[in-house]
Amino acid sequence: MILGIGIDMVKIDKFRGAIKKWGSSFVERIFNPEEVKGISQGKMYYQRLAARFAAKEAVIKAISKSIPLSFRDIIILNRTNGAPYCSFKKDTKADLILSITHIEDYAVACAVAQKVQKKGLPK
Repeated sequence: MILGIGIDMVKIDKFRGAIKKWGSSFVERIFNPEEVKGISQGKMYYQRLAARFAAKEAVIKAISKSIPLSFRDIIILNRTNGAPYCSFKKDTKADLILSITHIEDYAVACAVAQKVQKKGLPK
């Protein structure tokens, strides 16, 4: 059963400006250490962080009606094949389907929250 759908778009220059203005305290307030660990400070740094930020916003929109979450409650990582996935620091009883993309100017993410299915035979 679908609990909610969320989408978010971030202008990368605006996000870059926030990081330059507030520095590492801004990044630490939004992201968990494991989220930024794999992102190098190269050409795509701001795009990748903005995409993760958009994903967190999309996740909050998808499940906020039933579960209050902060940015740091949500962990956005990538599987070995590059596909994004979401885990949580607290039990949400939700599974997430997540899609993220970014180009020069924008990062976009979409999240679909589903109720966790009980193990066993389907009804």
